[in-house]
Amino acid sequence: MTGLAGFCTALFANLPKISFAKSYHTADKGIIVREGEGTHLLTGRRKQPITIKISKAKHGVDGISFCTEEHSPGRKMRIHKHLHNDELIFIHKGEGTLTLDEQSIQVRTGDVAFVPRGTWHGLDNTGKENLIMIFQYSPAGFEEYFVENGTLEGMPAKEKTEEEYAITEKKYGMVYKETNIVK
Repeated sequence: MTGLAGFCTALFANLPKISFAKSYHTADKGIIVREGEGTHLLTGRRKQPITIKISKAKHGVDGISFCTEEHSPGRKMRIHKHLHNDELIFIHKGEGTLTLDEQSIQVRTGDVAFVPRGTWHGLDNTGKENLIMIFQYSPAGFEEYFVENGTLEGMPAKEKTEEEYAITEKKYGMVYKETNIVK
């Protein structure tokens, strides 16, 4: 396409997925983020959908962030640790195997895991349905790792070099146990 139609198509095709519903909040009076709202991303290497509902950068909340991620059956999360953040994981739906240091623990709907900073962890969906994980980082800020490495839904996927990933991993204190990359 050329001309105005081509320009408009190119412009609007690259807009990120956004919600027009209003989030009612002020930083000092609390925050409500409605269903469907948040920053919708595809994560870096995995291109896995994630939604950041509450973040330090967007909402000014220092103490904690709030995110959701859906894992398809058979999906395996690389074992990793966060050097600067504790993580709280809630299994909203589904079942899987949570690695917590050297333990493999079966988890299912309603289970909660606290992962202190510096603890190796990962989650594999061993069930037959999608596993929905809700997770929080404390203090807030690590969620920006996903923003820097990921791509807003509806935008062309970011392709980064391993050197670029290494820079953001160091910046946010993300360490992977295995050096091989599972895509």
